[in-house]
Amino acid sequence: MSGLGDFAIFGGTPAFPEPRHVGAPNIGDRATLLRRFEEILDRRILTNDGPLVREFEEVVRGISGVRNAVAMSNGTAALEVAIQAAGLTGEVITTPWTFIATTHALLRQGIRPVFCDVDPRTHNIDPRRIEDLITERTTGILAVHLWGRVCDVDALENIARRHGLKLLFDSAHAFGCSSRGRMVGASATPRCSASTAPSSSTPSRAARW
Repeated sequence: MSGLGDFAIFGGTPAFPEPRHVGAPNIGDRATLLRRFEEILDRRILTNDGPLVREFEEVVRGISGVRNAVAMSNGTAALEVAIQAAGLTGEVITTPWTFIATTHALLRQGIRPVFCDVDPRTHNIDPRRIEDLITERTTGILAVHLWGRVCDVDALENIARRHGLKLLFDSAHAFGCSSRGRMVGASATPRCSASTAPSSSTPSRAARW
């Protein structure tokens, strides 16, 4: 592209014949989906610990290479559970460039989000700017793997380790992604990750440890 005029919004040729909606679901095979719905109705287990929930959690564990996966109703709930499990209080350093649920999950737990600027190249939280924001009230870092681009996990782990902070990730954009052969959410460093696993017309979320 040579200028703004090349973009479809400014009159250029669209890249796709029809508009792409960011929230458009991936239905997959319709017959399989409808069969799954019929199985749910036949069992009369509409919530709680049904066999499809267990199957979903097992698939997430296999894909992510983690020990535990707990299916949640949505990403905000998954983040809140992860925040509680990590014992975060006071202030948590996070990114302003994310979906509002990242910040809501902190606020709903009575935690003050402290926004750290992002790396202009990756749009992820910039580890070089984090240490200037750490105070005596800081208990953790909540980073976001944005657009499926994995954060600088090594740098974040180093900072968290040196300052005795908990490290959490909002991985909703990065389910199934990896960096240098390591799956998102799988690490020797204890931490929590809240991810989106695309499985139906409404994305399910899982808190992963």
